[in-house]
Amino acid sequence: MKDVVQHYWAVHVQAFVQNGTVSTKEFLCNEDKTSTTVVPITPTTLPSPTPTTTPAQKEKPEIGSYSVNNTNGTCLMASMGLQLNVTQDKVVTVININPNTTDFTGSCHSQTALLRLNSSNINYLDFVFAVKNENRFYLKEVNVSMYLVNGSVFSTANNNLSYWDAPLGSSYMCNKEQTISVSGAFQINTFYLRVQPFNVKEGKYSTARDCSADEDNFLVPIAVGAALAVLLILVFLIYLIGLKHHHTGYEQF
Repeated sequence: MKDVVQHYWAVHVQAFVQNGTVSTKEFLCNEDKTSTTVVPITPTTLPSPTPTTTPAQKEKPEIGSYSVNNTNGTCLMASMGLQLNVTQDKVVTVININPNTTDFTGSCHSQTALLRLNSSNINYLDFVFAVKNENRFYLKEVNVSMYLVNGSVFSTANNNLSYWDAPLGSSYMCNKEQTISVSGAFQINTFYLRVQPFNVKEGKYSTARDCSADEDNFLVPIAVGAALAVLLILVFLIYLIGLKHHHTGYEQF
């Protein structure tokens, strides 16, 4: 006869019972005497990633019209929307200039012209224009001193710029957004710009040079270069075809 193994669990037995009551004295089996300490499991909560706050896109600034007069009448005219971008400690502050609360002044000379804007929070924002090669003008210099939201004063200047280039006797126009990089911490975005700092007649803008001409001047050399490359490839292919026919003629002979 094979051995028979029986498994028991949750056994509670008393062989001799007195007065029909189970004794309170218990004798545990060896397995029950070995206590197992259960280590509570603490759930680990992964930290939520810190959300990146994207600043709401700043609305476009209102278009303002500015002018400078001298004894001969209006000598400088400008109309544009201005948006100032100041970067400090990797935080960008965007300020739209409100033309309704902005004062303007300036001066005109034969070789230079100045447009200065100021308001309650802007001590001065200077646009300095200059003549080059006796027949063109451009924006040469920008100076700014302004109060930031935290009350600190931000100032910077750059007198080595080269923007808004156009022939004397004309105006410069650019309806699309442009960025003037004054310094690493200060940029100016312009919208619907038109400016004429010299040779203003009867208080009116002269014929405008549009900024899209800059793109055209950039694309023309590329187009010419591409056309020359295609022409060279065609000449080379014709040469190879002619060379092949020439060798075929010798073989037939």
